[in-house]
Amino acid sequence: MSVFKTLAAALTINLLATVPSFSAGTRAVLLTDKIGVLVSENNGKSWNRFTDGLPGDINPLSITVDAAGGLYLLTRHSGAFGRPRGASAWRALGGEQFRLRSELHPERYRKITAFAVDNARPGVLALATKHALYRSRDHGRNWTDVPMRAIEHNHYITALAFGASGVLYAGTSFHGIYRVTDRGLVPSSAGLPREPYSADVSFHEEIGAIAADASNPDLVYAGLNFGGGLYGSRDGGRSWKNLGTPPGSTTEQLIGELRAGSDSLFVSAGAAVWRLNLRTGVWSELKVERVMRRVPPGVNPLVLLTLEGTGAYPPLFYRIGTPEIRRGNDFRARAAGKKALYAGIPAVRRNLAGLIATVHACGMNSMVIDMKDDQGNLYFPTNDETALRSGAARKPIDVRAVLGALRREGIYSIARVVVFKDPNLFRYDNHRHAIWNARTNSPWRGSEGEYWVDPHSPLVQEYNIALSRELAALGFDEIQFDYIRFPSDGPTHLCRYRHRRLGDGFKSEVIGDFLARAKRTLSVPLSVDIYGFNAMYRFGNWIGQDVEEIAAIVDAVCPMVYPSHFGGRYYRRFPGDEHPYRIVLDSGVRARVITGDGAPMRPYLQAFKMLSPTWGPGYIRSQVNGVVESGVSGYTFWNAKGEYDMVRRAASGTGTAER
Repeated sequence: MSVFKTLAAALTINLLATVPSFSAGTRAVLLTDKIGVLVSENNGKSWNRFTDGLPGDINPLSITVDAAGGLYLLTRHSGAFGRPRGASAWRALGGEQFRLRSELHPERYRKITAFAVDNARPGVLALATKHALYRSRDHGRNWTDVPMRAIEHNHYITALAFGASGVLYAGTSFHGIYRVTDRGLVPSSAGLPREPYSADVSFHEEIGAIAADASNPDLVYAGLNFGGGLYGSRDGGRSWKNLGTPPGSTTEQLIGELRAGSDSLFVSAGAAVWRLNLRTGVWSELKVERVMRRVPPGVNPLVLLTLEGTGAYPPLFYRIGTPEIRRGNDFRARAAGKKALYAGIPAVRRNLAGLIATVHACGMNSMVIDMKDDQGNLYFPTNDETALRSGAARKPIDVRAVLGALRREGIYSIARVVVFKDPNLFRYDNHRHAIWNARTNSPWRGSEGEYWVDPHSPLVQEYNIALSRELAALGFDEIQFDYIRFPSDGPTHLCRYRHRRLGDGFKSEVIGDFLARAKRTLSVPLSVDIYGFNAMYRFGNWIGQDVEEIAAIVDAVCPMVYPSHFGGRYYRRFPGDEHPYRIVLDSGVRARVITGDGAPMRPYLQAFKMLSPTWGPGYIRSQVNGVVESGVSGYTFWNAKGEYDMVRRAASGTGTAER
């Protein structure tokens, strides 16, 4: 009987076994939030700092070891470091190619999202910084780019591993697995689960880790995040079979690392490490309570690497904590827990009292109001020169009266500002700030009715920041940026960004710099709207919305998770009202995990009938239940016309379907 058949049979029994404790001579390496790196040579009885050669604030992510006992430390903003066994200090790996392309933080490095050591070929390493892949053949002194043409601009590398034959495997956030060869990237995901999106598009689950059997070049394993399970390949990654999931797996679980042996697979899942006996199918947990009980007081442990003294187990990786959130002020607390209605200007002029009544009737506490709309028009008094010269300053509403009415009713006010879709700024100064068409040498146009300006333009950025400062001064409790992205529709391959200053920067780095500039100058919380899909996956460099990076800057993130706006086949395995519930639920859970519970998530929910066969009060309640059970912080209902009768019916408990 084959290994996989034996395993499948054993998994149905779901056996668990106990595992002996680690030996007294176990070496432990601990990554901490504040101190950096600690090492114990005696199973945690005593700890020593292991920080020589490291910068002061390294933001550690993970650590791995090579066959000779050398350590490799990966960080969020400080790069990668190596320390051979017996060396007296860490050494930085690589240089300028790993730097963050940022005008605000040029000293920082890009987040390292995957790393691999080729133990069969000393000195051969691979490293990924989200959307870029590098290889070194001299222990990290020099690096060369690996072309990623097959998935250029629309990928995010999450896992790397070398096979026994030297082939490099790359796992991604939704494209599955590739074999990296001299001829390019070869898709290697046959048999891995897919989530249908539309008739011709589907997505893979995020690859958390890959491992290869050192003695068999054809045997490869993959661990899928968010409870996706384990998969094995017997043909070098050309096809995959399901091997089950570690006990207690949940949709909040990330795979930290896989280690393959001759008869065992070791799986780091959350704070636990499980050993799967590939011959018997028995799971056993390897616990580190003894080590962790001896951690020095006052330390916030993040990651533990154990190197068993007798060699009974391979190096094992435990993700045991999350970094403490450094807020610096109470803006995130002020933005948390807000339940809002969106109100366009026509609805505010027509029926502000009715909107306020709906907020109270539905147990809400906030209102989002357009102050700069999708046409670039402003609805508040301004003396901004660009606004006046571009024709954006239209007839304003009595903002102070509106804010006074909301304040008297105890309603939190949020000013919506549409940023990079702006017809007025598109035409301003002879299209100087428009995205340009590389083929026609004229302003670029995407979808009908959409006019996009260049996100790199200093004037575009400063204009929107200046308007936001004016809105804060008028008395709004929060500023919310919408269309904070690059265009997604139309011939985007023809877009030329004439104001681009850092030629090889990621789009997400442009967005991040802009948000950081805005955040520095605002006296109220800042929130950002993003595509709902970008909260469920670590998305690529397509439109620049990296939810993890955005959540590290702003005070609230608002994914637009309208079930109607996902592909027609997406999550259709859940019927009826369970469909909107599951989309909202899983979006919230995954966004929280991806961002590490950074900025509060406040999703936009659907309050309109579009493409919703089960539309009715139950549809509304299903979305709210998904919000509550996902653990996110509040929500906003969107109806472009400001018509919220169905929301009121849902809140009152009347009706199950539209009448």
